[in-house]
Amino acid sequence: MSIQIMSMKTGSIYTILIAIISLALFNSCSKSNSYNNIVTPPNTSGDVITNLSYGSNIDWKGQTEDLKLDVYLPPNRVAGAKYPLILWVHGGGFLVGDKESAKTFSSDMAARGFVTAPIDYRLGWTKSETNTCDGDSVQAKEAFYRAQQDARAALRYLVANADKYSIDTNWIFIGGASAGGVTSLNLPYFTQEVADSYLGTALTSKLGPLNADNSLTNSFTIKGIMSMWGAVGDLGIITRQNAVPTIFFHGTADAVVPFDIDHFYLCDSYPLAYGTKPVYDLLTSFGTPAVAHVEPGGGHGVFTDDFRADNSACFLNSLMADGKEPERGYYIGDNASSCR
Repeated sequence: MSIQIMSMKTGSIYTILIAIISLALFNSCSKSNSYNNIVTPPNTSGDVITNLSYGSNIDWKGQTEDLKLDVYLPPNRVAGAKYPLILWVHGGGFLVGDKESAKTFSSDMAARGFVTAPIDYRLGWTKSETNTCDGDSVQAKEAFYRAQQDARAALRYLVANADKYSIDTNWIFIGGASAGGVTSLNLPYFTQEVADSYLGTALTSKLGPLNADNSLTNSFTIKGIMSMWGAVGDLGIITRQNAVPTIFFHGTADAVVPFDIDHFYLCDSYPLAYGTKPVYDLLTSFGTPAVAHVEPGGGHGVFTDDFRADNSACFLNSLMADGKEPERGYYIGDNASSCR
């Protein structure tokens, strides 16, 4: 049994509809738009271009790091056609992880018609292996800032090479899980002014401007976000004017990135985080399309790859569909798909 809570178009007041839902009812996407392969069985017949260098910068230990990304192209591409782009940011607490961990999800999204680019980005800060709350919060903020720099540089690189990789620059999306979810959810709102205010000008001066890593000046606009157990550090950075459509996946008992409002790792020594619930509520109060998939009692990392890929593809395609109402809603449980 699952509980589906559909949000109203405006405000954060929910109309509660409780129903017994069979899994088969929600396992397909039928909404039509200009991108026809909304959901297809994942396969490996699309091309994968690996280890493309999108820039370089100094890591937390003072060493120059060459930054790489992969590009997963949709299978059965039409000559001359362009496809929406997803920049994917892996998780790992800004400490560990790499783009290789995103192979399955990147292949899944490419099979659903998206050019998908997982990136490596600079990692590292001091965190105790024995006491979660015993870590250097300033270094943690620096790691977050480096991830913002790197993700922005990767997007500039991909826009500059859009023709080479069959990218439709009118439809650029970003997504990630955990640290990647935090990076992705903040990126469209994280201007240099916001960074200076949130982190302090001393820190941003130390690390350089947000637009670093390469000399490219290509612009981009994020049209949608996939936030998987992500959060922002300040709700005030999201306004009615700059709000971006977002699909969320989160467990209510996440003890690393809070679902509601709390400190990262639930430690007072780390920055305050505004998770899925407050961000979703704010977006819906603006009338911005948003979907939240919530697992009651779920921890850090919820739902299967297929579930997240299917529902993400449906949400992003609903944003691109001419004359169609984008998907919206608050869904509880792994049987409550938003994919219509």
